[in-house]
Amino acid sequence: MIITAIKIICIILAIILIVLVILQQGKGSDLGSAFGGGSSNSMFGAVGPSNFLGKLTAFIAFLFLVLNLAQAVLLKNANTEVLFTEEEIQDATNTVEIPIE
Repeated sequence: MIITAIKIICIILAIILIVLVILQQGKGSDLGSAFGGGSSNSMFGAVGPSNFLGKLTAFIAFLFLVLNLAQAVLLKNANTEVLFTEEEIQDATNTVEIPIE
């Protein structure tokens, strides 16, 4: 149950992270500045979006990584069942001598 919830949250965070990276203005003359993205009368101001979106992107990325690590630990602990008994392993590793004629 919790693993499924973490998977769903990670998918949502990945989509948000992609959108945030696309929204950020590049350092040079990129395609966004060609359509007025570099103007100072934008929603966040001339310097604001890089600072705000940069911090938000870093926080979302950190949250994404922490949740993926938690998911890995939970999945490892959930899959600790024994597939083969010790007796089955010994039976499979026993060698049989085949006589050569």
